[in-house]
Amino acid sequence: MTVSAQELPGTAGAHDLPYEFGALVAGRAVRGDGGWVYSVRAGAVVEDPLGAIAYKRSLDQGVMSPGEAPEAVLGRCALSGPEDMEQALRGAREAAAAWAAVPLERRLAFAERFRAEVKRHAPQLTELLVGEGHPVRLAASEISNILAFFGPETTQWCARQMHTEAKLEQRRVTLLRRPDGVVCVQPPQNTPLVSVAAALQAVMAGNCLVVRLSRQAPLAAMYLLQRIAAPVLASLGAPAAVLSALCAEPSATLTAWLDSPLVDDVFYFGDSTRGLRMQADCLARGKKPVLELAGNDVVVVWKDADLDRSVQALAESFYAAGQICCAPNLVVAHPDVADELLQRIARVARETGPGYPEDPRTVLAPSASSAGYDHALADARRHGAQVLTGGRHLDVGGHESDTGIFLEPAVVRVDGFATARQLRSVREETFFPLLTVIVPDAGHDQLLEEVLDFVAANSYGLRCSLWSGDAHVADRFLNRVTGYGQLRVNDSHLVSGPYLSNHGGTGLSGGAFGEANYPMLRTSHLQAVSVGENVSPQRLLTEDFEREVGLAHVTPARRPPARASHAHPDGWPPPDLPGGLPAPFTPRFQQDPHPTLRWYRDNRPVCKIVTPDGPGWLLTRYDDVRQAHRDKRVSCDSKRTPAGILWGSEWPEEMRRRLFTHLLDSDDPRHGEMRRLMAPLFTPARQAQWHDRITEIVNERIDTMASRGRADLMAEVAYPLGAHVLFSVLGAPVPDLAQLRSLIWRLVDWNTAVPYFRALTYQADAMMSDVLRDKRRRPGEDLLSLLVRACDEEHLISEDELQGMFLLMLVAGQDPSINSVGNSMHTLLTHPEHADLLRCEPGLLGTAVDELLRYNSPLTFTSWRGTLETVEFSGVSVPANESLILSLGSANRDERQFTDPDRLDFRRSPNHHLAYGHGIHYCLGAQIGRLTAETAIMTLLRRLPDLRLAEPARFRPGQFERGLEALRVTWDPHKAQPR
Repeated sequence: MTVSAQELPGTAGAHDLPYEFGALVAGRAVRGDGGWVYSVRAGAVVEDPLGAIAYKRSLDQGVMSPGEAPEAVLGRCALSGPEDMEQALRGAREAAAAWAAVPLERRLAFAERFRAEVKRHAPQLTELLVGEGHPVRLAASEISNILAFFGPETTQWCARQMHTEAKLEQRRVTLLRRPDGVVCVQPPQNTPLVSVAAALQAVMAGNCLVVRLSRQAPLAAMYLLQRIAAPVLASLGAPAAVLSALCAEPSATLTAWLDSPLVDDVFYFGDSTRGLRMQADCLARGKKPVLELAGNDVVVVWKDADLDRSVQALAESFYAAGQICCAPNLVVAHPDVADELLQRIARVARETGPGYPEDPRTVLAPSASSAGYDHALADARRHGAQVLTGGRHLDVGGHESDTGIFLEPAVVRVDGFATARQLRSVREETFFPLLTVIVPDAGHDQLLEEVLDFVAANSYGLRCSLWSGDAHVADRFLNRVTGYGQLRVNDSHLVSGPYLSNHGGTGLSGGAFGEANYPMLRTSHLQAVSVGENVSPQRLLTEDFEREVGLAHVTPARRPPARASHAHPDGWPPPDLPGGLPAPFTPRFQQDPHPTLRWYRDNRPVCKIVTPDGPGWLLTRYDDVRQAHRDKRVSCDSKRTPAGILWGSEWPEEMRRRLFTHLLDSDDPRHGEMRRLMAPLFTPARQAQWHDRITEIVNERIDTMASRGRADLMAEVAYPLGAHVLFSVLGAPVPDLAQLRSLIWRLVDWNTAVPYFRALTYQADAMMSDVLRDKRRRPGEDLLSLLVRACDEEHLISEDELQGMFLLMLVAGQDPSINSVGNSMHTLLTHPEHADLLRCEPGLLGTAVDELLRYNSPLTFTSWRGTLETVEFSGVSVPANESLILSLGSANRDERQFTDPDRLDFRRSPNHHLAYGHGIHYCLGAQIGRLTAETAIMTLLRRLPDLRLAEPARFRPGQFERGLEALRVTWDPHKAQPR
């Protein structure tokens, strides 16, 4: 059955999406009332994770359309509600008896026809898998595994188990297996196609299937079920309700299955904790649980192993970034070969980098388990294991980035089983590219038995492999290791083949009834064994696919990434200034703005320029910048400023009206009223109370990195510090810091260069609404509670102003503080004599921080201002209704105000810098910002006395702020000081 947009009510020709599916409910395509779940191409996510994911959320919420970035959208599935699920279950129950009565031979014909259709549809399946994030090599492997599992060898073997006859002297004995009836299937959240396909084998046993597909990646699986499996079943005369497939909410669906008398079996994929709970719930309700849970697979490499081939097999640990449950996780390496093996696999790990899924060389995929990866590596170090390679978050180009969605493949060495048993990566399931290599103690005769004891004691039980040329070792392995669903000897750990199940395990991997899983069977304890000779695992990865389908002609072309459609104003970018000085706002200017700003101060202190937001007047001298902060003829309201209007034009109109109502975007008298409302939380005495909390955060951050000897101070200290202090003031839980920071940076940058900008605004709006909703339920003594009371009870501010003030705090409440820490540390590391001076004379800290803020200001420019009337600056008349941009960074280097301004002087007095603004718009949180910078600086200098730059720092692009992308440093861990 093919389901297209034209077959769904109300969707004819909708947006011309490549793939669009309704739910398959008892043979009918159903749109339902639950809306749609969209799939954004993995290439778009790899290119721009924050923007693409925000765009998907906006599509799912219905606030944006796929026509706004069509190159990013792969397709969509209709979401189903409880009524659709109930209809699917009733249809399956009504069809069960009729389908079970169909002769086994006819049901078995499904395998051959289905296999042929999978081969025919391989190009489309590959495109969908790659679009959903599977590297093309692994997509080919998945299809190869499906072809093998539905091949004649496996099908005929299962058929023999389904029906056996024996004629005895006095009686005829028939052993047969009857279908359970209605089987409900929940594939993994990332919906591997091979798992969905394997569940279809239950149909050949005579069962009816109801499949709930993940909302995360449903398209390839829905294609397999609707356009391949359903038509094959129809060709065999199966009732239409034998197969239903719905994309629905997971927890509500599982509850419905458990409660429904129509359901016989629940076929569940997931982590072991939830899976074992599911098993208990099924048994309590009289249903059969069929569990496919996580694994922690072991590979033994003996002293006579073929190291070339064993390393190829171990490299399978990194495929799909370790998110394949039956990939190798643990290695027990014989001490005689451990050093060479580790050297080789570490080299492979270093060479396994990120890439676009369409690239046939790519095997690494984006990772969702970055926190688990970081915790596992930290745990390994804490227990004395060696991290030989890995530990970094990477972008698609392989560059280190704390917001990168790829995890660098890691290899960890741990000596001795006693230590190994303490490691999190040994005790718990892992879903990230981390291979733990255990080297047992050498020098005793019982080493093999000790190794086999360790392997047999694994609480999981998916697969276990051995690499050895010794027949005695192989025989002991096969006879001693019985608690796994599958064993491999001198074979690929990952790639399947005829007779071998794709799934199945014991212990925590398969629950109380776990075994090698052939869904037609699943009653007795079975084990599948493969013993290979001269096998090359890498060649096997796509061998069947190449032979049967061919890889080259089905490899999808990579789509271009989404780009912003709005053009910059005429005249942008402007030409370089005399002497080759870069124009303001250009990338080269951002790295060192001061020569350009000095030229403007000396030659054109009040100058009309073109910016990415249109034309405006640039003020660079101290007196002019200070005057513009106080002059009532100058407005901060972006809705009254030409450049401000253009700057905000990409915001959805309803959000622009609501959110641009905060302190920085308002004038007196309203500005003064809102400022006075917040003032009680920003008195010097109140802000000084934060000293202990800031000190604790800095020390915690240093504790986590002190033993490493290297770090990015922005990611490790400045960003977490700024965010934790801000959210403590707000009284809200700290969100994912990397995502929050990227989101805020994108929203405050010049909008014309930001892809998915509208999607990001909706994401920010939803996040703020969720926090405010929770704050109304649970108020406290914090800033958000104060603002909520002022809105709901005292009616001093509107709902729009409440949300606008929240947005202001997200932007202005952390970035200046973050940049103050980062810029100040960068200045100190590039002026080591000044760092030494502070260590020797800590009493200089107060004046030193003022000087650091002046010398390397966290804000190069203020946000846009506008003239309400003609205003004169330095003898130049700026007409009314013109845009102004004030350069704080230039004012703080003005030689008319500061003697020798380009010299760093910790004893400079007076020092009336403008780093935190001036007048009525002087930063409310300036005291917290100063306190944060002072505490971070002195704690870092004291605890890491030989701190030094590891590489030149780069400033990130930005219109108003000046902050570092990263500040990578090194130190001697042995010299690190305690708290």
